[in-house]
Amino acid sequence: MSYKLELAEHFAKCHPQTSARVLEEVPPEVSMEFIQAMPHQHGARLLASMLPYPAAKCVAQLPENVAAKYLSALELKTITRILHHMAKKKREQILGRLPWRIAARVSLILNYSQATVGAWIEPTVLTLPLGGTIGKARERLSDEGYPDCDRIYVVNEVHHLKGTIPLISLIQAIDEDILLDRILKPVAHILKASATLEMAVNNPGWQNHDYLPVIDRQERFLGVLRHATLLSVLAGPRAKRTEQSSSETLLDIAETCYLGLANILSTSLSVKNPMTEKGSR
Repeated sequence: MSYKLELAEHFAKCHPQTSARVLEEVPPEVSMEFIQAMPHQHGARLLASMLPYPAAKCVAQLPENVAAKYLSALELKTITRILHHMAKKKREQILGRLPWRIAARVSLILNYSQATVGAWIEPTVLTLPLGGTIGKARERLSDEGYPDCDRIYVVNEVHHLKGTIPLISLIQAIDEDILLDRILKPVAHILKASATLEMAVNNPGWQNHDYLPVIDRQERFLGVLRHATLLSVLAGPRAKRTEQSSSETLLDIAETCYLGLANILSTSLSVKNPMTEKGSR
């Protein structure tokens, strides 16, 4: 490795945002060659720091299995934004190489029109099954890490949203055998995934919350929409949010995809943390 390349890679590791701006200005094949020369985790970080369109052009240079490896290291919302800017054939090929849990969640978002709430949700939200205990919920938090939010969503066996639990209540509770139902709070404000962004921005829930839960037409919990994300998208080019005539069909596909995912996740929850043995089950 030449000294200049070694110095450039060191700079990119320390300053990914600045380096990403440079990579966006050079041909994608050159950018990708530089990214691949770096350790994988640093290369993935550079991709995540780039704007979605030039990042998509870079990823498109790679074989599908290599592209999937890089994308798997990124957050779901970043993967989705990159794939949004990729040709359909290439996108489907890469989706086929991603781990199925990632591919299912990304496909869910991709199948929603960008003019709707569903296209901008964060699906990786910690949920707790209805009927569990405070003790089991704490075990899960210990295993998966504390979320960057002040409340946790509770769902039933078919992934319907049943309420929220304030994180502070979960932490401060003394009796670990108490059922979550006892400290469950109703959800006052909910967004529909099929709602337009213009409709969503007027939801009164934004007065008190930085994010709101999103459900599909069968009332299954999909994730959350952050207010900052909503405002950012609405401030962007309107052309990117143009409704497509086939949006209703795509929503049906997305909801079908999610149904299978929700069932799998529900089963996974009950196996890893048998919190539904009391209460609703």
